[in-house]
Amino acid sequence: MQWKIARPGRFSDRFNRWAIRRGFPALAWLAPRAPRWFLFAGARRVIGLVMFLHPKPKVAIARNLARITGLPPGSRELARAVRQMLHHLAYYWVDLFRFAQLPAERMIRQVKDGDVSSLEPLRAARAAGERIILLTAHLGNWELGAVLVGQADLPVSVVYVPDEFGEAEHYRSVLRAFGRLEEIPIRPEDRFASLPVLRAFASGRLVALQGDRDFNDRGVELPFFGSPASFPTGPFHLARMTGARLWPSFIAYTPDRQFEIQLGTPIRVERTADREGDVRQAMEAWVAVLEAAVRRWPTQWYTFYDFWAAGRAAERPDSGAAA
Repeated sequence: MQWKIARPGRFSDRFNRWAIRRGFPALAWLAPRAPRWFLFAGARRVIGLVMFLHPKPKVAIARNLARITGLPPGSRELARAVRQMLHHLAYYWVDLFRFAQLPAERMIRQVKDGDVSSLEPLRAARAAGERIILLTAHLGNWELGAVLVGQADLPVSVVYVPDEFGEAEHYRSVLRAFGRLEEIPIRPEDRFASLPVLRAFASGRLVALQGDRDFNDRGVELPFFGSPASFPTGPFHLARMTGARLWPSFIAYTPDRQFEIQLGTPIRVERTADREGDVRQAMEAWVAVLEAAVRRWPTQWYTFYDFWAAGRAAERPDSGAAA
């Protein structure tokens, strides 16, 4: 979704790329060795510097958080929420590099009450031969959630759109391999993107993907925090075609920086003569779950562009001419 984010200046763009190219190898070495608090402190400073050099995305972050939280625009409380979101994103990277490289029990110790029993329904459903799609969002530490599931001896294939920053995607790929995850990179315009997913189902794997960003602007607009926003239809068409159930799943930070796993009620996409109606009904169920999760963890939903911009444009009287 980088094309929807305000573009950085030449200097800040070069700095970002330099920081990833030089910083990620250092983080890969430090993360499993240095104290977690030390890594968090350093990560907060790094992201603070990045946002100082490229502050434009903070405007969109603040606008989104104002809608979600109801905090007044320009208020200190809203500015604090923006900082908290950036800090959570910094923690996301630290913990992904850290726990993907450590034994599974080290991460389980960071799960609230050490309780990973919420994964047992997935194990039971897979044993019964069900096809499972883990549907999540850019919230909390979704990548680490997939690693945790993979470390729990549940084979997972991760569907993702490659990052514009090739170095960042390279390290994500390396860390996914530590969690024994299979990768399924796709392009939004790819007509045959479902084929590797079908192969994953055929081999008994769970499929994990995200359902909060409309990558190709061909989604369906649904009410989200009181205004229309566009959501991707792909996961729901895929579930309808394959008979897989969609399991809403999130892994988020608690106030003391532990992890909390939330596995929601599975969503079944019906197969009636009204295909679009079947998909929309399932999407409405998912968006309701997503809104509840974002409302609960507003500063852990990482969205750096105006999420409701398309809906606002459609509401303007001159939007037809503009379109």
